[in-house]
Amino acid sequence: MIDTMSHPLDLEARRLLAELFDRFPIGHEPTLEWRHYRTTAGMAHYDRWTISLSRILITDGSRLRDTLLHEFAHLLAFHRAGRVGRGHGPAWRRAMHDLGLSPEVVHRYDCRRNRPRRRVIYACRVCGAEIVRLRLLPKRRTYVHAGCGGGIALVRIDTLIDGFDPHVPRELSPPPARSS
Repeated sequence: MIDTMSHPLDLEARRLLAELFDRFPIGHEPTLEWRHYRTTAGMAHYDRWTISLSRILITDGSRLRDTLLHEFAHLLAFHRAGRVGRGHGPAWRRAMHDLGLSPEVVHRYDCRRNRPRRRVIYACRVCGAEIVRLRLLPKRRTYVHAGCGGGIALVRIDTLIDGFDPHVPRELSPPPARSS
């Protein structure tokens, strides 16, 4: 979602972007947009020559500078190397060095990750092992348990609640007692 409201650092971001474009002309003057990214600090869009910044994570001038330079390096690498310049490869690393930065791929800002909404339980038909996933397996395929090679089947889908860790199996109730 594009944010039409102004961001407190918008003027500083546009000034820095104009300076970068003056120092490193890339053929198209990049545009700037603010988005509601919760975990991504910024993105460079090669097809639109646009840099999107997170309205949530970009909270100060230092984060703004680091993220804007990182994303501008993507556009600079793409301008210099074409499609080969996409991603965090050699062309991007060279652009980061030219901009005076270390080629770091990920930010270290505190952010709130998406929380799993459900837990999908499968069981092995041979050994009975429980296999816990966060998503359903695609249909029309056959899946086997890596431990024994037995086929697996969907057992149940649990809806998650706050504080519930999907990777920790819940206590299973003991099997019913057999009568003799």
